[in-house]
Amino acid sequence: MKKLRMATPGPTQVPQEILLAGAQEMIHHRSQLMEEIIKDINYELPKVFRTEQDVYILLSSGTGAMEAAVSNSFKRGEKVLIVSNGYFGERFVDISTAFGLEVVTVDSPWGTSVNIEDVKEAYKRHPDIKGVLVVYSETSTGAVNDVKAIGELFRKTEVLVVVDAISGLISHELAMDEWGLDIVLAASHKGFMMPPGLAFVAISPKAWSVLDKITPSTYYFSFKRFKKFYPMAPSSPGVSLLLALKKSLDLLKKEGLSNSTSRHAKIATATQKGLEALGFNLFVESPHLRSHTVSTALVPPTLDASLLLKKLNTDYGLMVTGGQGEFKGKMIRVGHIGAVDEIDLFGIFGAIELVLTELGYAFDSSASLCALTEALGRGVIQNA
Repeated sequence: MKKLRMATPGPTQVPQEILLAGAQEMIHHRSQLMEEIIKDINYELPKVFRTEQDVYILLSSGTGAMEAAVSNSFKRGEKVLIVSNGYFGERFVDISTAFGLEVVTVDSPWGTSVNIEDVKEAYKRHPDIKGVLVVYSETSTGAVNDVKAIGELFRKTEVLVVVDAISGLISHELAMDEWGLDIVLAASHKGFMMPPGLAFVAISPKAWSVLDKITPSTYYFSFKRFKKFYPMAPSSPGVSLLLALKKSLDLLKKEGLSNSTSRHAKIATATQKGLEALGFNLFVESPHLRSHTVSTALVPPTLDASLLLKKLNTDYGLMVTGGQGEFKGKMIRVGHIGAVDEIDLFGIFGAIELVLTELGYAFDSSASLCALTEALGRGVIQNA
């Protein structure tokens, strides 16, 4: 018997309690029962973002939230500054270009994080920008950006700080109000431990002062419509997903948000120690810039990462992702976001060692498992 397992940065493994919650009998989305469920969700959801503002729930993937943020917040021809240091920073560029915005980028090589001084310099050169768009945790590279510093930089300006926290929320600390973030995006299939299909948008009063003066270039994703119909959805929502979300929020509340973030940090550190023990080179050199969502590493030249990942999937039912673009076939990306614990980690690396042995790769047997034992036993967190 072969069980299917995922060690990806999203979608993630979904706990049985959440799956069963989503499998409940269908209810009408305008019923009294639905209103009660939504009331509970809307009470707990802002706590995850650490905001006093309402959080809107979109029936879409995270990319839908990215597009919604652009189409609601800026007018065609306006200028935005985009932090680009990975695949999803580039996606922000593509979306902004599609909506007719003038795009200025602050580029940083893949595997690195943007330097806040470079952002300051770009702002000096382009004081007319209307927004700064940045990815918190860049899953294509395993690096995080300092969105707290970016929020502080633009707090007292009219520039909107839009943060893709789709994979960074819950796995990393994020305090929307305290950090001066204006629009924060998230999605269900990451830290919320749910199937894909829901996206979340939190909007600051500063952002609303801008949005209220703009005619959004979208109907379905219009934030004004979401605000008008709140707390209910403006269109038919994903009822089953909302039932699953309520259970997700119950589980996160039970664990405690700070405890969940600490767990992700601990698991990430252990994963990185395990990869190093196998002779893999961590892609993000600086420990404090490494993501708690996914750990990325370049495999030794004698290894074909694509073959390693293929055999993990076909022989052991384990899905691990590889590199993108020029790093395809050279990189392994081990995801550890959501309902991942220590036992999961030993299974992942046990399978990796089995495949490496089959491929004839020379390494000290159980090296990664010993590294995990030491890191987890000592409670080491090197990238908090």
